Amino acid sequence: MVFLGSDQTRSLPFFFSIMRKFHTVSIEDREMFAYNTAYRKQQAELQRILSHPEERMKYAFEFIVGADEGMRAKCYDAIAKYSAQLDYSEAHF
Repeated sequence: MVFLGSDQTRSLPFFFSIMRKFHTVSIEDREMFAYNTAYRKQQAELQRILSHPEERMKYAFEFIVGADEGMRAKCYDAIAKYSAQLDYSEAHF
């Protein structure tokens, strides 16, 4: 491998300069970037799922099973809150 000085890198094609900059990032920084990207993706998916009141009600019903009285009261309150948000305009009776 031939070491290129800073004056010689200017004559290299564009993609070589990007590759060279990429390798100067530390392993810890790359791990942090990967973790942050995965965390953002997970949070976006969670927000997409929980944006529907039906999904939130489903989770509240799942928590009722085996819960104590305090948790049941919270679940029933959540179910009532999200039931009020349901849109019945397209319902066919």
